[in-house]
Amino acid sequence: MSTRHLVVLFLLSVTWGASFLFIKVQLDAGLEPLGVASLRTLLGAAALAPFALAAARSARPTRRQVALLSALGLANFALPWTLVALAEHHISSGTASIANATAPLWAAILAVAFLRDEPLTRRRASGLALGFSGIVLLAGPASLAQLSGEALGVTLMLMSTLSYASAAIVIRRTLGGLPPALIAFGQVAAAALALAPAAAATGAFTGTAWGPGTLASAAALGILGSGVAVVLYMGLIQQIGAVRSTLVTYLIPPWGVILGWAILDEPLGWNLFAGFALVLAGVLLVQGLVRLPFPRQPSPEGSPSAGR
Repeated sequence: MSTRHLVVLFLLSVTWGASFLFIKVQLDAGLEPLGVASLRTLLGAAALAPFALAAARSARPTRRQVALLSALGLANFALPWTLVALAEHHISSGTASIANATAPLWAAILAVAFLRDEPLTRRRASGLALGFSGIVLLAGPASLAQLSGEALGVTLMLMSTLSYASAAIVIRRTLGGLPPALIAFGQVAAAALALAPAAAATGAFTGTAWGPGTLASAAALGILGSGVAVVLYMGLIQQIGAVRSTLVTYLIPPWGVILGWAILDEPLGWNLFAGFALVLAGVLLVQGLVRLPFPRQPSPEGSPSAGR
């Protein structure tokens, strides 16, 4: 993985870490979860349109690819973004960002079954386990003790991350020849077309206090988090693989927790620092930037593998 890929991962983690704060602000202003998801897809599609038009000059999707992008728009955006907004009715923005970090676990499991070039090696499995341990620490003893009260929110988040990981695998296998901007726009536009009528019919936008903070949160969530960041993410999937790309979610929880604490007065404890250390170590291990001293497997004498 190059330095450019690492920079993109960092920028995505900050942008998407702040997304949970932006969602919470809109929910607190009275916007319904379906309205949050619909608005972010509409703004995201508008932000992506210029990139898609430029990319369409060199490549155009086939009818099959258009149909696939439409289906992925539901699985990768419409469904999980609605689930995330629903989840934040029950859990804090920091907890939601923590639960969101389970996507690499789903992706690793799915990649073993469907992607021959992404095996679950001992190093990668150890990194995923280490990262998951950090996520548990970030959640904190209090949230674990109150899991029964937050079970619905956590379950909704797990459902959303399963959708993300499944879509990432499909994109890697079937849409490798399309520019990232077209892949992103096709999905987000399809999600917007599916969500907007449903949101309007259910009155998801009514009763919302559209103050400066709400408008700014909606704009940042839609244009940056649901537009520009999506193009960068689709490019990463094509370049470094589904498992490594979804590992950006390991870097999201610290930002989600810190912003929730600084702006929404959500609790901040020692577990943030310990959890972040484990998460960072897990990411570095999975990316191959550090290695664990695994014992060598004994080889038969004279075997070609001996001495490696």
